[in-house]
Amino acid sequence: MFIFLFILVAGLVLIYANVSPVAPGKKGKLIALGILISIFLGMFFRDTLVGCAVVAFISVWLCQALLLYIPWDLFRLGRRVVLRQAMSTRALMLASRILLAATVLLTIGLFVYGVPHNGNYRLLETTVKLPSSHVVVASTDSAAVADSSVTDSSVVTLQALSGFTAVFFSDVHVDPLFRRAKLERMIASVDSIAPDYLLFGGDLADVSTMQLDEWGYDSLFKKLTSKAKVAAVAINGNHESMQERGGSDPDAWMRKVGFVVLDDSSACIGQACFAGRTDFQVARRRGIERVPLASLAPNDSVRPWILMDHQPKGIEPEYSGRLPDFALSGHTHNGQFFPGTIVINFVWRLAFGEGMLDGVRWLVSAGVDCWGPPVRAGSNADMWVIRFTLDK
Repeated sequence: MFIFLFILVAGLVLIYANVSPVAPGKKGKLIALGILISIFLGMFFRDTLVGCAVVAFISVWLCQALLLYIPWDLFRLGRRVVLRQAMSTRALMLASRILLAATVLLTIGLFVYGVPHNGNYRLLETTVKLPSSHVVVASTDSAAVADSSVTDSSVVTLQALSGFTAVFFSDVHVDPLFRRAKLERMIASVDSIAPDYLLFGGDLADVSTMQLDEWGYDSLFKKLTSKAKVAAVAINGNHESMQERGGSDPDAWMRKVGFVVLDDSSACIGQACFAGRTDFQVARRRGIERVPLASLAPNDSVRPWILMDHQPKGIEPEYSGRLPDFALSGHTHNGQFFPGTIVINFVWRLAFGEGMLDGVRWLVSAGVDCWGPPVRAGSNADMWVIRFTLDK
């Protein structure tokens, strides 16, 4: 958190220093100060359409501005060292105006391409072959399926050579710029797939749960969760910590619309066992430690174990014991837009798609929508169809 704040402050200082020379004297400083003020005002009124739009534009512009300003400042520094004289005020003003215009044009270009591109999402598919030590099962007791506390495999009967299907999505980030039509298309997609499980990887919204109700998202999410034949399972993400800080209870809201919410807890439901971890930032906001993975491992050794953790950090090094059969995360957005799409691969060991983390087969979704700017360039919004089969 402190590193992030340091980078943010350093970036804002760099922006101020490079924008202020666009006009002489106080006029340039006021322009630069106005940009910084608009950033903070946008964040303060982010639950409004205007505030959200300001934050969206500034977020993309900041990335493009830093991309050009950093090498420009290095060039100026090198020039001063070699020539031992500063650039003339006139030349600096001209260069600053050109750079500012270039960053604005880049940002506009990203919005022209990236907003329509984000309006769609890809349905990606993968198959998970379960180890032969597992037998996929189906419950004969409908009450047992509905009760997320059931962990006794005696309530199930063996169903040989069978499997189950899950639809996984993450990072909805409902806000004033979120397109309601996208959620309606998601409902239609899930309805056509008719999965056994609907799995949500966290980061529900960037507004209060009260606003979600006012905008009618409670009824839409109820429709979405009703499409799961066995259960809809959800975890919290780092943005749920922001909702909690604002007085909302996102976990309770998700339960209200039909999710089984796993908040550092486990549940064996129907054909599979799930462990959902509390997000790191949610735990930090609550002032608690995350429950060790060993405490979340299911006692049921028959059904496969699926781990859900919003941030793909892997499992703690000190953990020893049965490994999950599969793990799911979101959070990264696969960088969302350039240059994030490049930087993201240096931040996370697995930024998108399937791979291995700490000996566990892991899948990281790029998210079905975006945080802040609804812009995607170099990445795609996605939902995953996961088919679990027996490894014969």
